[in-house]
Amino acid sequence: MKKIINKIGLALIATVFLLVSCETEESLNLTQSDPAFELEMPGISSVFLNYSLPDNPAFTITWKDEVTGSTSYEIEMATDDAFTTPLSLGTSTEKSFSMSVTEFNNAINQAGITNFSDVPVFLRVKAGENVTNQVLLLVTTYPVNPATVESGLADGDSFTLTLDQNDENALSIVINDPILDSNLGVTVEYYLEADTASGTFDNPVEVATATNSNSINVTHAKLNSVAQGLGIAPDTTGDIQLRLRSVITNSTNDTLERIGEPMTVSVTTYLTVLDLSTTWGIVGSAANNWGATPDLPFFKTDVDGVLAAYVTLIDGEIKFRENNDWANNFGDNGADGTIEAGGDNITVTAGSYKITLNFNDNTYTIEAFSLGIVGSAYNNWGATPDFMLEYDQYSDVFRGIVTLLDGEMKFRMNNDWAVNYGDTGADGSIEVNGDNISVNAGIYIVTVNLNDNSYSLEQIENVWGLVGSAYNNWGATPDAQFTRDWSRPFDDVWILRDVALVDGEYKFRSNNDWTLNYGDTGGDGILEINGDNLTATAGTYTITLDFSDAANPTYTVQP
Repeated sequence: MKKIINKIGLALIATVFLLVSCETEESLNLTQSDPAFELEMPGISSVFLNYSLPDNPAFTITWKDEVTGSTSYEIEMATDDAFTTPLSLGTSTEKSFSMSVTEFNNAINQAGITNFSDVPVFLRVKAGENVTNQVLLLVTTYPVNPATVESGLADGDSFTLTLDQNDENALSIVINDPILDSNLGVTVEYYLEADTASGTFDNPVEVATATNSNSINVTHAKLNSVAQGLGIAPDTTGDIQLRLRSVITNSTNDTLERIGEPMTVSVTTYLTVLDLSTTWGIVGSAANNWGATPDLPFFKTDVDGVLAAYVTLIDGEIKFRENNDWANNFGDNGADGTIEAGGDNITVTAGSYKITLNFNDNTYTIEAFSLGIVGSAYNNWGATPDFMLEYDQYSDVFRGIVTLLDGEMKFRMNNDWAVNYGDTGADGSIEVNGDNISVNAGIYIVTVNLNDNSYSLEQIENVWGLVGSAYNNWGATPDAQFTRDWSRPFDDVWILRDVALVDGEYKFRSNNDWTLNYGDTGGDGILEINGDNLTATAGTYTITLDFSDAANPTYTVQP
């Protein structure tokens, strides 16, 4: 028969029941059927199993036996009062039994429970064929099994990545994890991690994350970058491992980590940059003092035999030559727009230009060309010069790193409103005379692609500079500013070319401020926050900072 006993009734019954992190309900459901001996009934019926206290006792039950005379008892658990599928929790030679939080939680999970809150658990004790009454507990458990990938990724999958789909998803993973529907007030973070085909995830690469969500997306660009970082060369196929790791955090910041089984997948990578290099360049008093520094380079266009260069010149003269050498050079006899081998110097005035060199018909053009940012977000709509974007020869786009204010902006040519671009519809595509683009204050990598009229604003936290007695007397003047290495567009790599240092010391810092700075403690090429000063010998150097591995950033210094 079944009885409902409230707290007042329980006070009349001898009980011994010890729990960790539990709550008391107003009533306790008890089920019994004329027991042969008596299980003493607990005064607490709601149990919270705390994963941060795995070895603490979850419960202790006792019983009376003046009937069987047994010295061996079996304790059983079931998820229904009929004990359709009883599960043995253990045995006891005493008239009492305890289980730890971990043991009890594992037992409930092994019973096939898929929810984690108010799980009904019935307990009873057996001595041979003799059975006690039953008690009902409502238990809050925690997951034992790791989250799994329901769809979007499986062991043995193959992924062919392409530059054309650079920003599209290569992986769209759906996660299966019942804890997301538990309403327990916990935070669940998922980490998709990668390693080499033979790796043991001692130092996994983080691919993507999700918080309290059952989906993770990974673009072609990201997976391509991860695969190449794990040793698969561009335009080749190789294997990597992927796994899903999850971390549960409760209201007191206790964490529970679960790690899924690794899956091996095949990845075909692609070259992330275009081959736009040529052997041709611009030389002259207007360009590089007739070769005092390397010639200004031309780059390939989409038309064979037609080259282009984006340059800033001073008043003077120029010619075109190959391999920084005078053996093969062209000028313009008669200033008629045609080139002749060994021809006359070409006179130019100071300005920013696009120079097109056409070897198909031996012509050239020089046209004013600069693409800049104007607006209340930068220069009060032209009160000062526009911010100039630079041509990225690796991707055939224009890029720049700029600090913007809250406000609006547009792109325009040559510091003039004759040709300007905005974004009508805020869809990431620019249109001539389009709408102003609203921005929030911050530091941005700005990219404009005039081939398909797309643009992007990627907000970043840090712009890196070099400071020290070897350069600017520890900040008496602005730091030497690094720029992103556009030849590695999907890695956090910064480069400072041809910086002149004097004998002294230096460090690297963010945003011309000491809040975040790096040095090298130990001289091992690894950067540490607030690390030791680096020592410089007077000379001209190219310095690279690599933050691709945020935990172990590195630097190189080349003369």
